[in-house]
Parts: sequence; structure tokens; C-alpha cells
Amino acid sequence: MPPTQVAVARVRERATRSVATLVPIIGPRNLSQLDSYLGALDVQLTDEQYTRLTEVSAVPLGTPHEGIAASLDRLQGGTADRLIAPVVPVA
Repeated sequence: MPPTQVAVARVRERATRSVATLVPIIGPRNLSQLDSYLGALDVQLTDEQYTRLTEVSAVPLGTPHEGIAASLDRLQGGTADRLIAPVVPVA
């Protein structure tokens, strides 16, 4: 299966698991590329495949995000995992 189909299938799967709307934007330059992109509609990723793709594509956030994450317990006066943050979609 071509990488383009896997990439578009992953974004489509991510959209089904997300609270925000995600739409893959494709930009084919010829009919062959369009056919490849549209072939992603027939690709179904397993949970294991989706998880693996998510893990290998993760980007470390770096500074200041890692420093803030390390001090969340102190900043929130306890254990950070006890805080339930609201989900606020960004439009």
C-alpha cells in the first residue's frame, strides 16, 4: 500500500478519534496522485497500526512545554493527573 494512502488513512482515523474536526487536505498534481489519494478511502487501519503510526510520528515539544509539564504537580497544588481539563475546540 502506498505511503500516501497510509498517511491520508491515518488522518482520517485521527479525525474519528478527535473532538475537533480534522479534514485531510490533498493536493494532487496529476490524475495518478488523485487516484492514490482516493485509494485511502479503502484503507482501514487497525488500532495497533494507528497507535504505532502515532508513536513514530510524535514530535517532542521541547522548551517551554517540557518544563511546564515537569512542574504541573507543584503548580496545581497536588497531583496533575487529578485535574480534569476542559476540552475547548479551537475554530
